[in-house]
Amino acid sequence: MEIGDKANVRREAEALLQQGFLAQQRDPAVRVGEPLAIMDPDSTQHSWFVPLEVGPKLAGFAQFLTSLVPLRVSSFQHTPGNYDRCPDVADWTDVNRILQHASSMARQGERLSEPILTYDRDPSRLAWKVLAKSSSGDSRYLFVAGTAVYEDSGSRGLG
Repeated sequence: MEIGDKANVRREAEALLQQGFLAQQRDPAVRVGEPLAIMDPDSTQHSWFVPLEVGPKLAGFAQFLTSLVPLRVSSFQHTPGNYDRCPDVADWTDVNRILQHASSMARQGERLSEPILTYDRDPSRLAWKVLAKSSSGDSRYLFVAGTAVYEDSGSRGLG
């Protein structure tokens, strides 16, 4: 399998969902969304983020290594079968929504880069990374995880 082969990742996730591997309780409303590449800080692909969607809600996600080995499954449900309190899919997958969230922490005059799905220090801490650069050349990284936005504590003063 090629690293960029989303179709194979999606097929594997769908098969595991049908087998009940990706959910404690099989719910036919849960669908596999579009897989997204998760990049290492060195810009190589680390793994895949596979959304588990119910309409506009993100019930959870599966993370697969590039070899298609399942790494983990995470659920946003507080009660099985209830998706009301789950985040919106777009908060985790839509680049424009990610930029909207990042802009809430942008300083006046900063330009934001295209978001990259990566992680903050550890692969268990998935987040979108956005470079915020001022007209003077100062830059810093912002992380967006769902609706949460925070500055990378190690990025202050990048130039």
